[in-house]
Amino acid sequence: MSKITGILRGTSIVAASLAFATGAMAQAVTLSFATNTPPNNMRGEAEQIFLEELANASNGEITVIPYWGASLLEGAETLGGVRDGVADMGFVNINYYPNQLLLNSAYNLFPKGPSEYENIVWAFDQMYEQIPELDQEFADLGQRIVYKYGVTPYAGTFKSPVEELSDMEGMRVRAASRWYLNLLQGIGATPVSMPWGDLYQALQTGSIDGVFTNIDGIHRASLDEAAPNVYFMPDLWLAIPFIITINENKWQSLSDAQKEAFATAAEAATERFGDVWDSTIERILSEEEAAGITVVTAPPEATETFAALPEVETNQALWADEARSAGAEDPEAILQKFDDIIAEAIDR
Repeated sequence: MSKITGILRGTSIVAASLAFATGAMAQAVTLSFATNTPPNNMRGEAEQIFLEELANASNGEITVIPYWGASLLEGAETLGGVRDGVADMGFVNINYYPNQLLLNSAYNLFPKGPSEYENIVWAFDQMYEQIPELDQEFADLGQRIVYKYGVTPYAGTFKSPVEELSDMEGMRVRAASRWYLNLLQGIGATPVSMPWGDLYQALQTGSIDGVFTNIDGIHRASLDEAAPNVYFMPDLWLAIPFIITINENKWQSLSDAQKEAFATAAEAATERFGDVWDSTIERILSEEEAAGITVVTAPPEATETFAALPEVETNQALWADEARSAGAEDPEAILQKFDDIIAEAIDR
């Protein structure tokens, strides 16, 4: 081999190696993820599991940099932040966007739901498959859903004992959504709207008598310490799916294999988080009882009473009117789909 030939061959090898390396690098992607939860709670665990499974499913090709605890975007900023590319991915709580995600807010209109995590997630998946208008709201805001998970059922935590629904009569009780505020009024409570961060002090000072939300949220924020009477309703599901979205332009820049990795990760994360969901409820109830907190588990009849309140129908009628005014062609058909899917999920 001549010296020149050797040099040319060596140059070719180097060039091929560089081309290979460049091609491999082109396949890798780094995404930012904004969420308002810290990593060390149930929600944080759900989201970490998804990110882990995404790394696994992509063989490390997809790297996600999480910004925990609202360090990049506040909770109510995330929908716009992902749309505008401030973050590539973000956690979205539908309750924060009653107008922009009006159709998605219909989840709140159905108090009784499945109590097994597998069936809860099945219901979420079916709703997005059978009601394309739900996905379209996110598409109109420049993003798509890549993962959904559920949180624990509803409970109330109160300053004074509550052993049945009628014991809430006259109490000042906070809930997150307008629809649940209406339901609380239906059982005789005085509904209160108040920011989450103010609740512990409000309970301490007696500004409110109780908080009605998911039992994990109650325990995580130590609200059961300030109001040590818990009324747990295992069949009263927190119907809102907690959602991770990705910016649509970023999504379109991914390869088909990377897009498929998201679907694979979502499936694996759902299966893993189901065990966490079950064990978290058991742990919370045990810790509350060990701490001397009074825990009353409501019988199924209490959920039936709650779900049969006249305010449930009033909420649905009001929602349908607002949805129609916002451009929905047949909001009653959407409500019927929700009702049918939830009924099937309960009976699975």
